[in-house]
Amino acid sequence: MVLKVEKIILAAMLSLFFILPANAGDTVRQGKSRVYTNEDLEKYNDAPSASTPAEKPETYDYRQGPDGPKDAESAQKKFVVPYSGGARRIIIPVTFNRRVTANMLLDTGAPGMHISYRLAERIGLVDDRESILWVMIGGIGGTVPAIFTIVDSIRVGEAEDNFIPTYVSPQISSEFDGLIGMDFMANYSMKVDTNKRVVIFEEIPENLNNPAGHDETWWRTTFSNFKSIRQSWQRHREKLLKQGSNTDREKRLRESVERQCMKADELYDRLSVYASTHAVPREWR
Repeated sequence: MVLKVEKIILAAMLSLFFILPANAGDTVRQGKSRVYTNEDLEKYNDAPSASTPAEKPETYDYRQGPDGPKDAESAQKKFVVPYSGGARRIIIPVTFNRRVTANMLLDTGAPGMHISYRLAERIGLVDDRESILWVMIGGIGGTVPAIFTIVDSIRVGEAEDNFIPTYVSPQISSEFDGLIGMDFMANYSMKVDTNKRVVIFEEIPENLNNPAGHDETWWRTTFSNFKSIRQSWQRHREKLLKQGSNTDREKRLRESVERQCMKADELYDRLSVYASTHAVPREWR
Protein backbone atom coordinates (compact mmCIF):
# COMPACT_ATOMS: atom_id res chain seq x y z
CA MET A 1 0.00 0.00 0.00
CA VAL A 2 2.94 2.31 0.70
CA LEU A 3 4.29 1.78 -2.78
CA LYS A 4 0.85 2.45 -4.17
CA VAL A 5 0.59 5.77 -2.36
CA GLU A 6 4.08 6.80 -3.43
CA LYS A 7 3.19 5.97 -7.04
CA ILE A 8 0.05 8.05 -6.74
CA ILE A 9 2.06 10.94 -5.33
CA LEU A 10 4.66 10.64 -8.09
CA ALA A 11 1.99 10.52 -10.78
CA ALA A 12 0.22 13.51 -9.28
CA MET A 13 3.41 15.54 -9.15
CA LEU A 14 4.30 14.68 -12.74
CA SER A 15 0.92 16.00 -13.81
CA LEU A 16 1.23 19.09 -11.63
CA PHE A 17 4.88 19.83 -12.28
CA PHE A 18 4.13 22.50 -14.84
CA ILE A 19 1.36 24.15 -12.84
CA LEU A 20 2.94 24.49 -9.41
CA PRO A 21 3.22 28.17 -8.44
CA ALA A 22 6.61 29.53 -9.31
CA ASN A 23 7.01 31.18 -5.92
CA ALA A 24 5.78 28.25 -3.81
CA GLY A 25 9.32 27.40 -2.77
CA ASP A 26 9.85 30.97 -1.55
CA THR A 27 6.50 30.80 0.23
CA VAL A 28 7.53 27.87 2.36
CA ARG A 29 10.97 29.21 3.00
CA GLN A 30 9.33 32.28 4.51
CA GLY A 31 7.87 29.89 7.04
CA LYS A 32 11.40 28.56 7.73
CA SER A 33 10.60 25.02 6.59
CA ARG A 34 12.78 22.77 4.52
CA VAL A 35 12.89 19.20 3.30
CA TYR A 36 15.43 16.78 4.73
CA THR A 37 17.52 14.44 2.60
CA ASN A 38 20.04 11.69 3.24
CA GLU A 39 22.75 14.35 3.34
CA ASP A 40 21.18 15.70 6.52
CA LEU A 41 21.80 12.36 8.20
CA GLU A 42 25.58 12.73 8.02
CA LYS A 43 25.54 14.67 11.29
CA TYR A 44 23.82 11.73 12.98
CA ASN A 45 25.70 8.79 11.50
CA ASP A 46 28.88 8.94 13.60
CA ALA A 47 27.44 6.84 16.41
CA PRO A 48 25.75 3.41 16.21
CA SER A 49 22.05 3.15 16.91
CA ALA A 50 20.81 1.55 20.10
CA SER A 51 19.27 -1.88 19.60
CA THR A 52 17.09 -1.84 22.70
CA PRO A 53 13.59 -0.43 22.26
CA ALA A 54 12.47 2.57 24.27
CA GLU A 55 10.63 1.77 27.47
CA LYS A 56 7.17 3.02 28.26
CA PRO A 57 7.29 6.79 28.93
CA GLU A 58 6.87 7.80 32.54
CA THR A 59 4.95 10.75 33.91
CA TYR A 60 5.93 12.46 37.12
CA ASP A 61 3.75 14.88 39.05
CA TYR A 62 5.98 17.09 41.16
CA ARG A 63 3.16 18.65 43.14
CA GLN A 64 3.95 16.48 46.18
CA GLY A 65 6.68 17.98 48.38
CA PRO A 66 8.16 16.86 51.72
CA ASP A 67 5.66 19.01 53.60
CA GLY A 68 2.61 17.96 51.63
CA PRO A 69 1.12 19.01 48.29
CA LYS A 70 2.68 21.96 46.56
CA ASP A 71 0.66 24.79 45.07
CA ALA A 72 -1.00 23.33 41.96
CA GLU A 73 -0.50 26.55 40.00
CA SER A 74 3.20 26.90 40.81
CA ALA A 75 4.15 23.25 40.24
CA GLN A 76 4.78 22.23 36.65
CA LYS A 77 4.57 18.65 35.44
CA LYS A 78 7.59 16.83 34.08
CA PHE A 79 7.41 14.06 31.52
CA VAL A 80 10.30 11.59 31.30
CA VAL A 81 10.52 9.87 27.92
CA PRO A 82 13.12 7.13 27.16
CA TYR A 83 14.82 7.48 23.80
CA SER A 84 16.72 5.22 21.41
CA GLY A 85 19.40 6.05 18.89
CA GLY A 86 23.13 6.72 19.03
CA ALA A 87 24.93 9.48 20.88
CA ARG A 88 23.98 11.99 18.21
CA ARG A 89 20.43 10.75 17.62
CA ILE A 90 17.42 11.14 19.88
CA ILE A 91 14.57 8.99 18.57
CA ILE A 92 11.37 9.06 20.61
CA PRO A 93 7.93 7.48 20.22
CA VAL A 94 5.29 10.01 19.16
CA THR A 95 1.56 9.28 19.02
CA PHE A 96 -0.41 11.00 16.26
CA ASN A 97 -4.11 11.78 16.69
CA ARG A 98 -4.11 9.48 19.74
CA ARG A 99 -4.04 6.31 17.66
CA VAL A 100 -0.86 5.93 15.57
CA THR A 101 2.56 5.75 17.23
CA ALA A 102 5.80 6.13 15.29
CA ASN A 103 9.47 6.77 15.98
CA MET A 104 10.45 10.39 15.34
CA LEU A 105 13.81 12.11 15.40
CA LEU A 106 13.92 14.99 17.88
CA ASP A 107 15.58 17.86 15.99
CA THR A 108 16.08 21.22 17.67
CA GLY A 109 17.21 22.62 14.32
CA ALA A 110 13.84 21.96 12.67
CA PRO A 111 11.25 24.71 13.15
CA GLY A 112 8.29 22.49 12.31
CA MET A 113 7.33 18.87 11.71
CA HIS A 114 8.10 16.65 8.73
CA ILE A 115 6.73 13.13 8.33
CA SER A 116 7.14 10.42 5.71
CA TYR A 117 4.56 9.37 3.13
CA ARG A 118 4.35 6.02 4.90
CA LEU A 119 3.43 7.61 8.23
CA ALA A 120 0.99 10.01 6.53
CA GLU A 121 -0.77 6.98 5.07
CA ARG A 122 -1.00 5.30 8.49
CA ILE A 123 -2.49 8.46 10.02
CA GLY A 124 -4.96 8.79 7.14
CA LEU A 125 -3.67 12.10 5.78
CA VAL A 126 -3.42 10.94 2.16
CA ASP A 127 -6.53 8.79 1.86
CA ASP A 128 -8.30 11.33 -0.35
CA ARG A 129 -6.03 12.05 -3.30
CA GLU A 130 -8.29 14.84 -4.48
CA SER A 131 -7.82 16.83 -1.25
CA ILE A 132 -4.01 16.77 -1.06
CA LEU A 133 -2.40 20.21 -1.06
CA TRP A 134 0.95 20.36 -2.84
CA VAL A 135 3.72 22.86 -2.15
CA MET A 136 7.38 23.19 -3.02
CA ILE A 137 9.85 23.25 -0.14
CA GLY A 138 13.51 24.12 -0.14
CA GLY A 139 16.20 21.52 0.52
CA ILE A 140 19.90 21.02 0.03
CA GLY A 141 19.46 20.13 -3.64
CA GLY A 142 16.88 22.84 -4.37
CA THR A 143 13.12 22.83 -4.17
CA VAL A 144 11.15 19.58 -4.11
CA PRO A 145 7.43 18.75 -3.95
CA ALA A 146 5.80 17.98 -0.61
CA ILE A 147 2.32 17.74 0.87
CA PHE A 148 1.21 20.42 3.32
CA THR A 149 -1.34 19.43 5.95
CA ILE A 150 -2.35 19.72 9.60
CA VAL A 151 -1.98 17.02 12.23
CA ASP A 152 -4.70 17.35 14.87
CA SER A 153 -2.61 16.24 17.85
CA ILE A 154 0.65 14.65 18.91
CA ARG A 155 1.68 13.16 22.23
CA VAL A 156 5.18 12.51 23.57
CA GLY A 157 4.65 10.52 26.75
CA GLU A 158 1.95 12.59 28.43
CA ALA A 159 3.06 15.85 26.84
CA GLU A 160 0.59 16.87 24.15
CA ASP A 161 0.26 19.52 21.48
CA ASN A 162 -2.56 20.28 19.05
CA PHE A 163 -2.92 21.68 15.54
CA ILE A 164 0.53 21.05 14.08
CA PRO A 165 1.28 22.31 10.53
CA THR A 166 3.12 19.43 8.87
CA TYR A 167 5.02 18.70 5.66
CA VAL A 168 4.93 15.22 4.13
CA SER A 169 8.01 14.23 2.14
CA PRO A 170 10.01 11.08 1.34
CA GLN A 171 11.36 9.04 4.24
CA ILE A 172 15.05 9.67 4.99
CA SER A 173 15.79 6.78 7.34
CA SER A 174 14.48 3.31 8.10
CA GLU A 175 14.87 4.05 11.81
CA PHE A 176 12.40 6.93 12.10
CA ASP A 177 9.39 8.29 10.25
CA GLY A 178 10.07 11.99 10.42
CA LEU A 179 11.33 14.95 12.42
CA ILE A 180 9.69 16.68 15.36
CA GLY A 181 10.93 20.22 15.81
CA MET A 182 10.58 23.41 17.77
CA ASP A 183 6.83 23.85 17.18
CA PHE A 184 6.33 21.18 19.81
CA MET A 185 9.37 21.78 22.00
CA ALA A 186 8.64 25.50 22.41
CA ASN A 187 5.96 24.60 24.97
CA TYR A 188 8.45 22.86 27.25
CA SER A 189 11.87 23.26 28.76
CA MET A 190 13.84 20.19 27.75
CA LYS A 191 16.79 18.29 29.18
CA VAL A 192 18.51 15.19 27.80
CA ASP A 193 19.97 12.76 30.33
CA THR A 194 22.44 10.69 28.31
CA ASN A 195 23.28 8.43 31.26
CA LYS A 196 19.68 7.32 31.76
CA ARG A 197 18.90 7.78 28.07
CA VAL A 198 15.78 9.83 28.69
CA VAL A 199 14.45 13.20 27.58
CA ILE A 200 12.79 15.27 30.31
CA PHE A 201 10.08 17.70 29.20
CA GLU A 202 8.92 20.23 31.79
CA GLU A 203 5.84 22.33 31.24
CA ILE A 204 6.48 26.03 30.83
CA PRO A 205 4.17 28.07 33.08
CA GLU A 206 1.06 29.14 31.20
CA ASN A 207 1.38 32.56 29.63
CA LEU A 208 -1.78 34.45 28.73
CA ASN A 209 0.22 36.20 26.00
CA ASN A 210 0.79 32.83 24.28
CA PRO A 211 -2.59 31.63 22.98
CA ALA A 212 -2.65 27.84 22.58
CA GLY A 213 0.95 27.80 23.79
CA HIS A 214 2.34 29.85 20.88
CA ASP A 215 3.84 33.31 20.93
CA GLU A 216 3.12 36.21 18.59
CA THR A 217 5.95 35.27 16.22
CA TRP A 218 4.58 31.75 15.75
CA TRP A 219 1.08 33.00 14.99
CA ARG A 220 2.24 35.68 12.57
CA THR A 221 4.59 33.30 10.75
CA THR A 222 1.99 30.54 10.53
CA PHE A 223 -0.73 32.85 9.20
CA SER A 224 1.75 34.35 6.70
CA ASN A 225 2.69 30.89 5.46
CA PHE A 226 -0.92 29.72 5.08
CA LYS A 227 -1.86 32.96 3.30
CA SER A 228 1.08 32.78 0.91
CA ILE A 229 0.31 29.21 -0.12
CA ARG A 230 -3.33 30.10 -0.72
CA GLN A 231 -2.50 33.26 -2.66
CA SER A 232 0.01 31.44 -4.86
CA TRP A 233 -2.61 28.96 -6.03
CA GLN A 234 -5.21 31.73 -6.48
CA ARG A 235 -2.85 33.70 -8.72
CA HIS A 236 -2.18 30.66 -10.84
CA ARG A 237 -5.92 30.00 -11.17
CA GLU A 238 -6.43 33.56 -12.40
CA LYS A 239 -3.63 33.14 -14.91
CA LEU A 240 -5.18 29.98 -16.35
CA LEU A 241 -8.61 31.60 -16.58
CA LYS A 242 -7.18 34.52 -18.55
CA GLN A 243 -5.67 32.16 -21.12
CA GLY A 244 -9.16 31.04 -22.11
CA SER A 245 -7.98 27.80 -23.70
CA ASN A 246 -10.47 24.89 -23.75
CA THR A 247 -8.23 21.99 -24.72
CA ASP A 248 -8.57 18.83 -22.66
CA ARG A 249 -5.20 19.45 -21.09
CA GLU A 250 -6.09 23.01 -20.08
CA LYS A 251 -9.37 21.83 -18.61
CA ARG A 252 -7.55 19.24 -16.51
CA LEU A 253 -5.07 21.85 -15.38
CA ARG A 254 -7.84 24.20 -14.32
CA GLU A 255 -9.60 21.41 -12.43
CA SER A 256 -6.36 20.48 -10.63
CA VAL A 257 -5.60 24.07 -9.70
CA GLU A 258 -9.18 24.61 -8.52
CA ARG A 259 -8.84 21.63 -6.18
CA GLN A 260 -5.60 23.07 -4.83
CA CYS A 261 -7.28 26.42 -4.21
CA MET A 262 -10.16 24.77 -2.37
CA LYS A 263 -7.79 22.77 -0.17
CA ALA A 264 -5.68 25.85 0.58
CA ASP A 265 -8.88 27.71 1.54
CA GLU A 266 -9.93 24.82 3.77
CA LEU A 267 -6.64 24.75 5.67
CA TYR A 268 -6.61 28.53 6.07
CA ASP A 269 -10.17 28.42 7.43
CA ARG A 270 -9.14 25.73 9.92
CA LEU A 271 -6.31 27.97 11.11
CA SER A 272 -8.65 30.95 11.47
CA VAL A 273 -11.17 28.94 13.50
CA TYR A 274 -8.40 27.58 15.72
CA ALA A 275 -7.08 31.11 16.28
CA SER A 276 -10.55 32.45 17.12
CA THR A 277 -11.16 29.59 19.54
CA HIS A 278 -8.01 30.59 21.44
CA ALA A 279 -8.63 34.36 21.26
CA VAL A 280 -5.61 35.16 19.12
CA PRO A 281 -5.43 38.95 18.55
CA ARG A 282 -6.52 40.05 15.07
CA GLU A 283 -3.27 41.90 14.48
CA TRP A 284 -1.35 38.63 14.82
CA ARG A 285 -3.25 37.00 11.92
